[in-house]
Order: sequence, then structure tokens, then C-alpha cells
Amino acid sequence: MRHKRYIFLFILTVSVSLLVIGCVYNVISGKPWYANIMVQFFLNLPLCIGLGFIDFGVINLIYKRLKQRNNAVRILVDIVLTTALAVLLTYILNFLLMGGHGNFWHILRNSLPVVPWNWIIVLQIEIFFYSLQRSEMEKQMAVIEKEKALYQFEVLKNQINPHFLFNSLNVLASLAYQDTEKTNRFAKKLSTVYRYLLTTHGRATVTVQEELSFVESYLYLEHIRFGDALHVEIEDDLRNHHCLVIPASIQMLVENALKHNISTKKSPLIVHISIGNERITVRNNLQLRNYVASNGAGLKNLQRQYALYGTLVEILKDEKEFVVKLPFVGEDVNRLSTI
Repeated sequence: MRHKRYIFLFILTVSVSLLVIGCVYNVISGKPWYANIMVQFFLNLPLCIGLGFIDFGVINLIYKRLKQRNNAVRILVDIVLTTALAVLLTYILNFLLMGGHGNFWHILRNSLPVVPWNWIIVLQIEIFFYSLQRSEMEKQMAVIEKEKALYQFEVLKNQINPHFLFNSLNVLASLAYQDTEKTNRFAKKLSTVYRYLLTTHGRATVTVQEELSFVESYLYLEHIRFGDALHVEIEDDLRNHHCLVIPASIQMLVENALKHNISTKKSPLIVHISIGNERITVRNNLQLRNYVASNGAGLKNLQRQYALYGTLVEILKDEKEFVVKLPFVGEDVNRLSTI
């Protein structure tokens, strides 16, 4: 039904444009604007509609092939190809109407009036494609905003939960009787963790540098809590700090490792974070708990977030370790503009 409506509107706009052009042509020729207007209209309407559908097919094909190119380049290619095709088809039609006789230049001159008319059709089709593109972008943005809100909700829910807060406050209380300086540092790191979660709530991406700074604060809290039962190694050559990732994505993987695995001094949980040229790899040894109250929603939401950017979160698991590879989703525009 929707396609039928578009076809009807297209034919209607072609018909109205043809009437207007016919009237303008009569006025320029010094004739009354209504002279033979209906006769010319019904004679040329089938040809113009046919030409319109041919143009639509050509532009649709070019749009699919050059979708990633600049719009100005694509429109220029559309105009050149459809104009050449329209002149060729009109020339062949005039040649056949003349019985296969006639001077080449005379037939070509009679075919040239189709050029401005073809441009009008191309303009209408380009407006149609622009409206479809705009509508598709709005739908994608709505989906992105929805998925981002879901992921941010999961992150906040996982972090601002009674267990995490209760454990952190317990550690803070015990430190207060032991080491004043460490207590002060722990409180600042805890504040940094929550500040990061709240300030990145409205952001779709953050730089690797921002995320690593947040992870460092989070790991400080967990190291105080778990002590020698948690070993975290970060391999970073500092060359990709300008790349972009989903906020709290690395932290969530560390949180999952702690949640699903046993960690003791004799059998510590070992987490290795590697910042590569194209992705971030987080791996941990497997020492699974017997029971964990989790449905895997956090990791699924993270996968959906990265899918919105056309990237894939790779998950590998064997008997000894669990590995997640997070691809970069872009680079910091502000940094690139200063280079």
C-alpha cells in the first residue's frame, strides 16, 4: 500500500510538471498558454512517465552502488547518466517516428528539449530519496538512543546496587581505623567511579584514555577489597588513547569476571587488558562459581551497543579462559581536527 501511494504521488507530480512546462512553452513561443495544452499533455504523458520510471531505476542503482560517496558526487553522476539516457531514448523514438530518415543534427536538436524535463524528474526523485534517507536516519537514531539508554541503565544498575555500595562502604569503614591516607584515597576513587558513570550518561562514546582512567579508579577499589586474590595486567603502548569505545565497557567485563569466578590468594583471578591497534582484548582465567544470579543481560546489551556502529564484539571461551574483544567505534574528532 505504501509503495502504491508513492507511485501515485510520483505520477501526479510528473503530470503537474508536464502541464506547467507545456504552459510555459506556449507562452515562450508567443501562443496562448492553453493552446493545444491537453493534446500535448496526453501525447507526452506516457513517454514522460516511462522516462521517469527509467530514471528512478538508474538513480536507485547508482544510490546503492555509491551510497558511501558524497551526495554531490552521486547527484552529478545521476544527472549525467540519466540525461545521456533520456537524450538517447528520445533520439531513437524521433528517428523511428521519421521512418528511419532524417538528418542526425536535426533529430538531435528535436531531442534536446527532453533535457530540462529530465532534470525536473531527477530533482523529484532526489527529493524522494533524500526524504527516505532522512526518515531512515531518524529511525536509526531512535534505535541508537533506545539501545544506549538500556545499556546505560544496566551499567548504572550494576554499579549503583546495594551489594557494590555496601561492600565499598564496609571497606571504607574498616580502612578508617587502619590508614587515614588510604581511606581518603579510597573515598576519592569511589567518588570518581560514580562521577564518571553520571557524567557519561548522555554520551554514546568515550576515548580509550577516559575509559582507562575510570577503570584505574574502579580497579583500585577492587584491589583494596580483594587484595592478592585479584591480579590485573594492562598492556598499553599509549598509541590508541584517541580511539573511541562504549562508556564503562572495559569495566563491565572486569566486573563480569569478578562476578562469575572464584578468587582467592591461592587461586587468584587474573585479568589481562590489552589495548591493540584495532581493538581492546580483555581475558581472564576461568574459575567459575557454582551459582551466579545473572542472565547475561549486561554482555548482551554491550553487543547490541557495538552492533549499532556496525562492529562485532567477539567472545571466545575454552576450558581455561574467557576472552572478549571490543573493537574501536571511531576516533576522537576533536583530536583529528587539530592534527
